[in-house]
Amino acid sequence: MKFKRLLAILLIGVMILLTACGGNKSDGTNSESKSEGKTSDNDTLVIGLTDLNGIFNPIFATTANDNNVVGAVFTSVCSVNDNNELIDEAGSISYEEIKDDNGEAKQVKYTVKLKEDMTFSDGVPVTIDDVIFTYYLQADPAYDGMSTFSSLNIVGLKEYYYDTPNYESKMKEFEDISKNLSEEEISNFIKEFTDKEIKEKTPEVLNKELELGLDETDEDFLDKLSKAYLRINMEDESMIIKAKDAKYNQLKKDYVHLNLSDGIDVQEISGIQKVDELTCTILVNGVNIIADRALAGIIMPKHYYGIAEDGTEFKKGDMTVPKSRNSSPLGSGPYIFKNYDNNIVSLEANPSYFKGEPKTKNLKFQIVSESNKVDVVSNGEIDITDPSAQKEIMQRLDSEGIEYNLTDNNGYGYIGINAKRLPDINVRKGLMHLMNRKPSIQSYYGNLAEVLERPMTSTLAEYPQDAKEYYSYDKDKAIKYFEKAGYTKDSSGKLVDKNGKQLKIEIGIASLSSHPSAGILSQMKNDLTEIGVEFLISDLQFNVLTDRVRSGDIDMFSMAWGSSNHADFTQVYHSSSAEGSGSNYFNLKDQDVDKLIEEVAVTLDLEKRKELIAKELDLIMKNAVIMPVYQRKNLDIFNDENLNMDTVYRSNSPYYTYRNEYHLIEMK
Repeated sequence: MKFKRLLAILLIGVMILLTACGGNKSDGTNSESKSEGKTSDNDTLVIGLTDLNGIFNPIFATTANDNNVVGAVFTSVCSVNDNNELIDEAGSISYEEIKDDNGEAKQVKYTVKLKEDMTFSDGVPVTIDDVIFTYYLQADPAYDGMSTFSSLNIVGLKEYYYDTPNYESKMKEFEDISKNLSEEEISNFIKEFTDKEIKEKTPEVLNKELELGLDETDEDFLDKLSKAYLRINMEDESMIIKAKDAKYNQLKKDYVHLNLSDGIDVQEISGIQKVDELTCTILVNGVNIIADRALAGIIMPKHYYGIAEDGTEFKKGDMTVPKSRNSSPLGSGPYIFKNYDNNIVSLEANPSYFKGEPKTKNLKFQIVSESNKVDVVSNGEIDITDPSAQKEIMQRLDSEGIEYNLTDNNGYGYIGINAKRLPDINVRKGLMHLMNRKPSIQSYYGNLAEVLERPMTSTLAEYPQDAKEYYSYDKDKAIKYFEKAGYTKDSSGKLVDKNGKQLKIEIGIASLSSHPSAGILSQMKNDLTEIGVEFLISDLQFNVLTDRVRSGDIDMFSMAWGSSNHADFTQVYHSSSAEGSGSNYFNLKDQDVDKLIEEVAVTLDLEKRKELIAKELDLIMKNAVIMPVYQRKNLDIFNDENLNMDTVYRSNSPYYTYRNEYHLIEMK
């Protein structure tokens, strides 16, 4: 231990004694962690995390920290190496292309094969039935987690999902009809759309948006507005296209719809076939950029996640049974889940782990406040944690000689807007122009992060490196957009709509005082207050924030995506993933975005995929539902007094880290 670090620890000890003598209570979390975190000097590895939602089910966990626990309990068929390439783990995946007469890949047949003699931590053998069961959970019509498995065009998956045995013939019948829509059908839809818009937006807003110049005090104003708006829509080519798309989707729902109330018609996915106890094949139509990763994913025990504690068995169309195990995971990974209590997740070494029993008997994940992360490693309370890579933090680590590892983060921070709560795009664009990102990020991170211009991690090859700023910080532009949305200042200085209602917006953020976007929100509040908008910044516990974001009861939110290793954004930006069915918390619904996402998923050529993603991200920015804020570095710090650092994996890659080798870490 370096002298400066020893001195720092002694000083911390003196301060603790002085605080105790003064009669002040120490922080509850810290006192708990002292008494319960470390159980001995050499048999427990303690990892500090900022927060936990307590959802440790691998197909329903949505946060990076919950997934840290998942990673210690479960294994996958394959994992990725430092270069983000698939490597064998609990098994392997291979494929062969089935080509058409022109030599193009018509179908791809994947083969998944497990290693022999693996068991789950309860002693039950791991078989291919468990892999197939995990596929079926993610392909279920009731599944609402993060996985994009159901987007794979596996033979028979749509029949299973829609519970329609004759899905293909139904689709063909529907396609034939949808290609020959009559003018009357299109006109009727445009009329429906026009009526809907008039109900969703105030007539005054539409009058201004469409520059109709109608007299709003005229008793026939609404009738004139409706007729004028309809006339404009009837002549709008883009509206005709929207009408056809909407009619298409309506017909599809009529022809191919899920209905399990009258019994299950399709019990199996025909393209998934069991070969033997350790092997299965999966037949996929066409190609998909994430097919191999989706098929080589996590393995969940059927005997545990398919049967609830009370004996209830899993049934298609009902996720109650697998979700009942959300807080008590069981897998075949290096550690066995014991409990989650007093902000600590306790795990125990799995003696039957196929790579060998872990070197350290106990593993604990403990909640630690962001501001205390360096302190708890410095004083020996925590062995590994991940403080934000700020300038001041890095200076302290160097001065105290604390071991650390710095890598690029395969995720990014952002500020999101729920389009359902703020449906007027002009309001959203006005807010975008009030996000002054660069000063806040430079002040917080220095050269350890950069301002991001498009909503995806720049660690992926598809990120558009030449992307320019889409919404500059410009208060005048913001005001003009608010005015375009129909807002004006009243005599008291409030920004109000035609009915005199003030514009009020709430944004949620976790740990505001130590958050990199705090400066952005502070500036926004000052600007919006001056403009006349009531802007509420709610500093929430992380699990409360995520619950509110998922339930859709907050206007804006400052959060981050993590652990991204592919460019398929179906679950994040596709319309099908909005309103509770996925992770499209922005409620973005744009058919052009949907089409690009679907095209990206089947485009193997990297250069072509880059072009498509650049267009996709531009369209997402145009919708003004997400402002990418920062691309930061990942920082892990280590207590080398407790850890044998020779056994801790370190590299400059975010894809393969010490978390992939928990079982090899030794304590001193």
